[in-house]
Amino acid sequence: MARTPYEKFSRESLMKKKIRKLVGVMRKEGLDALYLNRIENVRYSTDLRPVVSMWFQNSYSSVVTAQGDVVLLTVAGDYMHFEHYMPWMEDIRVMHGIGRAGEVAKVFRDYQLKKVGFDQLGFDDHQALHSAAKGVELVSVGGKIAEERAVKFDEELAIMKESASITEASIRGALKSAKAGMREYEIAAEGEYAARKLGAEGMSWGLATFSGLNTGLMLRHDSEKIVRNGELLIMGYATIYRGYNTDITITTVIGKPSRKQKEIYTVTYDSYLAGLKATKPGATTLDIHNAAEKVIVERGYGKYSFSRIQPILHGLGMNVYEPPFSPEPGKKEPSAKLKPGHVIAIEPAITLYDDLKVGGCRIGETLVVTENGYRLMTDGRPDTHDTLYEN
Repeated sequence: MARTPYEKFSRESLMKKKIRKLVGVMRKEGLDALYLNRIENVRYSTDLRPVVSMWFQNSYSSVVTAQGDVVLLTVAGDYMHFEHYMPWMEDIRVMHGIGRAGEVAKVFRDYQLKKVGFDQLGFDDHQALHSAAKGVELVSVGGKIAEERAVKFDEELAIMKESASITEASIRGALKSAKAGMREYEIAAEGEYAARKLGAEGMSWGLATFSGLNTGLMLRHDSEKIVRNGELLIMGYATIYRGYNTDITITTVIGKPSRKQKEIYTVTYDSYLAGLKATKPGATTLDIHNAAEKVIVERGYGKYSFSRIQPILHGLGMNVYEPPFSPEPGKKEPSAKLKPGHVIAIEPAITLYDDLKVGGCRIGETLVVTENGYRLMTDGRPDTHDTLYEN
């Protein structure tokens, strides 16, 4: 059996590269260490596999020193299996809910740290740590860490390509099952089953599977609504594999599309193609936004563009939403300049919120910025694409 990219590239080699990147952030900012609380940063620095749950937001932390030492702090329930399955971690400690600041402060003392950058700390946690770690200067550097992580190593891209194939399979599994009379959540279940069967750790979000009037309202999750003939169906699917997220959004039709449905699909797809064409090293995320948005505006759907209220693109990696982002609607900054190794999803949408019988359309794929332009990592186009797209 062929080895996966994760097995081909040694964990030790990739982890060393990641730690060197984090050490680079420390050197730029004059820090002794990083105290990491966002799960994507903890995983980046330790390669742990966390419990995938919105309720486990404060269960893991890590401390990375400028000398390359890494400390993993975990809730007691995960300590035993982390010790067994993570032999590359030499310093794993239990972190409790009560007295946590004191336990983190002890790590600072043990490694003689004086200036520590953090990625995320709530007000109460910041105050408690400031009091427990007297003499340690705490500096917020979360944005800088995210920007450094955003440019992927070749090994990461290889893992993300495999991740992309799982997201594609999820889309295909859901599409194969989708028919009139099914409830949205039944279709979503088929997509999740297909992804889990291929090794997905979990879904990046509850698989967005919504039809009919819900597409005009951009529901972005499934419901008990029954899918009917003549309705558009949007699937926004993202899965997690080896810690990495990939994202596909497709629009299909159940039965025969109306003229108006074909029109908004065509405009949305042309907007997506314009965004792709604008993607290259040195281009800004605002350039891509403007190129995609221009198509929608010129075709007369400007007031229905979903990017009037939400950015049209986002980065992907160990977080399903990470840099580079396009600016918030109506703003020019911040606008990131693209570099080779950036992975993004471009996903324009049109929502006919005042004509819900027609509904809405959204289309997006995951791609990586290359030295000469871009390379698609996913292809989720449904079989109905040729029926809907009027080229």
